[in-house]
Formats: sequence, C-alpha cells, structure tokens
Amino acid sequence: MSFQHMLDNPYWLLSSIAVAYFGIHALFLRNRGFKYPSVGALDALIPTFVHNVIYAVYARPLIERGYRKFRDSAFQLTRNNEPAIILPHALLEELAGLPATVASPQAALGRDLLGHYTGVDQIVENNLHHYVVQRKLTTRLPRLMPALESAVAAAFEEQFPNSDEWTEIRPTEIMGPISAKVAAVALVGPDFIDDPTWMDISVHYTEKVFTTMAILRLFPTWAQWVVAPLLPTSRAPQRYLSRARKLLGPRIAELIALGDASEWEPSDDSPRDVNVLAWMASSARGRNRDPDVITQALVLLALASVHTTLLRMVSVLYDVTAAGPELRDQLFDEMAAVAAGPGGWGPNAYGKLRKLDSVLRESQRMSPPVVTGMKRVFVRAHTFRDGTHVPAGASACMPVHAIENDEAYTPDPERFDGLRSFRASEEWERRAAGSRSGNGNNNEFLFDTPTLTSLSFGYGKTACPGRFFASHAIKVVLVKMFTDYEFRFLPGEGRPKGIMAHEFLFPSPEQKILVRRNKKASSFF
Repeated sequence: MSFQHMLDNPYWLLSSIAVAYFGIHALFLRNRGFKYPSVGALDALIPTFVHNVIYAVYARPLIERGYRKFRDSAFQLTRNNEPAIILPHALLEELAGLPATVASPQAALGRDLLGHYTGVDQIVENNLHHYVVQRKLTTRLPRLMPALESAVAAAFEEQFPNSDEWTEIRPTEIMGPISAKVAAVALVGPDFIDDPTWMDISVHYTEKVFTTMAILRLFPTWAQWVVAPLLPTSRAPQRYLSRARKLLGPRIAELIALGDASEWEPSDDSPRDVNVLAWMASSARGRNRDPDVITQALVLLALASVHTTLLRMVSVLYDVTAAGPELRDQLFDEMAAVAAGPGGWGPNAYGKLRKLDSVLRESQRMSPPVVTGMKRVFVRAHTFRDGTHVPAGASACMPVHAIENDEAYTPDPERFDGLRSFRASEEWERRAAGSRSGNGNNNEFLFDTPTLTSLSFGYGKTACPGRFFASHAIKVVLVKMFTDYEFRFLPGEGRPKGIMAHEFLFPSPEQKILVRRNKKASSFF
C-alpha cells in the first residue's frame, strides 16, 4: 500500500492515529473536570479519546441518565475534549437571560462545530443575520409564500418520481435539494435559487462541516491539528466558503455600491429584493458592510436551515407513515377545510394548520436535531441563584431532549402521538371559554413557539430567530408531499431510526421508502 493510498484512505489512517494517540495520552495526560458529579466517566487513567468516543455513540442515554439521577442539580460529562456542565431545568430562565458578555451562544456554536477547522469561526463573529432574520424575514413571510410554493412545486417535479407505481427512493437524497431550494428562496432570492453552485454549497457545506466535526471531536485538541489535514472533508468547508464569495460577492458589492450612492434600497415590490442577501447588503454597517462578511453569514444560515429542515421533513414523513392512514387523512382533511374556508388557500393558510403544527411539534420532541440546547461558553464566571457555579471558559447547556421527554411534562413520552399538542390546544380553548381571566396564550402549542418544556428552538431572547420561516417552509413541503404522493415502508420494515453522532441527530442517507403519485391528488398549489 503506497503512502499516497494511505492518505486517500482516512479510515486506515485514522485507526492508526487513534492507536498511537491512546498510548501517548494514557502515559502523559489525565482527564480534568469540575466539582459536579460525572456521568459516564471512567477511571482517570482512561484517556479523553475514549470518553469522546463514548459520548459520540451514547450521548443521548448518558444525558438522560444524568437528568434522571441529578434532576435538580448540575452534572458533567466529557465531550469534545472537555467536561461540559449540564444545568438543571430550574435554571432555564436565568440562563436565557444572561447576556452574551457573560454566556456566549456564538462562542458555543464555534466550539461545538470546531470553527477554526470548519470555517464557522469566521461566520459566528458576525451577528447581523440575527437582526435581519428577525426584523426583515419574519415580518415579510406572507410576501414570500407564493415564491416558496413555486419553488417547492418545481423541486418536487425535479426530485420525485412521476409514477403511479410504487418506487423506491432515498428520502434524504431527494429531500436535501428540496430543503436547499426552499432555504434559497429566503436567503439569496431568484438570482441564485436555481444556481447549481449555490445548491451545491447549501447541501454539501453542511455535510462536510458535520462530517469533519464528528470525526475531529473524537480526538484531543493537540491531535486535531495533525488529523485535520488528513481528512478530505476538513479542507472542503473552506473551499465552499471561497466558492460562495466568488458567486455572491459581486452581487453584494453591487448592492452596497448602489446603496452608498443612494440609488437603491430594498423594495418589497421587487422579488429580487425580498431576501436576506438584499436586506443584509442594505442594513450592514462598519466592518459588516463587506461582501465577504455578508457571504459568510449567508452560508451560516444555509448551514442552520438545510440540516434542521431536512431532518424535520424526513422525520415527519417517517412519523406520519408509521402512524398509519388515519393521521394522514386527518391532516389532509384539515388542509381541505382551510382551502374551502374564508380566504381560500393563500399565504395565511399555513398558520391555520393546527394539526400539522401538532405533528411537527411531536416529531421534533421525539427526534430533535440536537439533544442538548441553550448552549453557552461562559466568558465570565457566573454563580446562579441556586449556587451552581460555572467558571470562565466552561461550556454549559440544558438537557432539552430529556426535559421534553420527562413524564412529568409529557405523559407516555415513548409513544408518538401526532395530535398531542392539538388536543392540548383544544382543551386550553375550552377552559379559556369558561374562564373570565383570559390568562395564557394558545400559541404555546405551536411548533414555532418555545415554552418551558419545548426547547428545541431555544428559549427567551436568544430563541432561534429563523423558526418562523422554518415552520412555514416545512409546512409548504409537507402539504405538497401529503397531497400529491403516497408513502409506505419497504416490506418488513418500520419507522427508521436516525443516526446519532455526539449530540446531533441525522437521518440515514441510505434509508429507502416506497412512494407513488397519489391518483386522487388535489394539490393546493
């Protein structure tokens, strides 16, 4: 076997490095930690590499075990070469209220995704996209809905088989480009929505970042700089960022120049202007008013949106198929009722799909994109009101999946109950009708509404600003999917499981399902 062949075969190379590392680390290094009880920790002589592997494979059960055992206090486990503090649920609101100067979510994202190797560090320093998504995108969702519907209809024609016979497909393979195209409507607009370079970046930058992260996080910090250059995927994110700059940079520079000359500002009447690229070019100030900085922010948004929307689309497809025809029929009947109701099928129709909202919320509870949340790196030491102390530089988070699946909050949590939140919403309405107080908000049962026990989108002022767009975009895809197509699992198979890598969940790229055109299709767009 030639040396070049070894370099081209990362599995052989990584296994050799792992063996060498194990010996070196066991001889010279020891695990470190905080004063909190450890979950999943082995003997101090066992190298961090082993703890990293254990966490990569068993993160979810380890966190759930710690949550059950130390429900009202903090505990720690080793992940990503360091002990992470898992905070108790009682500290949620206090954690959510801490400013970034004390507990930084941006630093946590960079640390989680190994930003200095994946290019994410260059992106998270810019916070302009939060403002634009929250203040510009969310308020203009009704204007975007026709473009979203057109993009989804075209993407389904391109990706799905046009056959009345049962046909095998790989949902992840088919839904990836659809997810990317949906995101492109909001991020880059009509100039780039069909551009193959942007589609390639949207799908594969995310893939390469997560692959690189999943492998490198097995190794200690001192070994990552040796391993990273040997991974083909570790070089790819920087190449994708470079390609994005070349593709989007000229358009962004043009808009900035026109804006500086007072010859342009985004107009809601121009389809080319109703997108994040245009809003950022108009809103950016100071060092952010740079085509490279804006491009990097757009790539980060693509990273966030494509993975989460793809996982949710595929998961709901599996969940509804596994639940049987009754649930699917109820979803379709709701869509038909909305279409036949006042205003017909229009931009506001998606907000009326309460049963579909409930299915989305239940699906995310059972198969979230990540099992921990509210992640922070503490820039300064902080002592919470209950005495829990987090030193400067430490990582901390909430066990959001364990909280959402706690029987105290979710009865029979192991069972998928698609209409769980819908029934809770109806019960709330009945109680509100008989009460004079009017306390509460029925929106708390919606997919895009974070609550004290529904935390996949975060909580408080740092909750994901793109959750409203994500909710609408996913609904457009699901409406098309469940009205125009029928699905069933391969003979002898049931609801597929996802792939857990560290705290992240991914749909299996090899999983197959059967699909055919619905002979009685009655698509609403």
